[in-house]
Amino acid sequence: MTHSCRLSVAPMLDWTDRHCRYFHRLMTKETLLYTEMVTTGAIIHGKGDFLAYNEEEHPLALQLGGSNPEDLAKCAKL
Repeated sequence: MTHSCRLSVAPMLDWTDRHCRYFHRLMTKETLLYTEMVTTGAIIHGKGDFLAYNEEEHPLALQLGGSNPEDLAKCAKL
């Protein structure tokens, strides 16, 4: 994935959810947006839908956190 944009919108913990990203996307169509940090444990064992997004948010990058390579690989495949 390559982008020529020089601007990225950084997420804020407990603030930058998919609704906030959608709002950011309304302001700019090409800036790379990021999710807030989501841990592998939250994805594997959590009850929330941490990977929910709207197609309108693209380009979008997931920030995945964890220390177990197997868990990181498992979550990256989702």
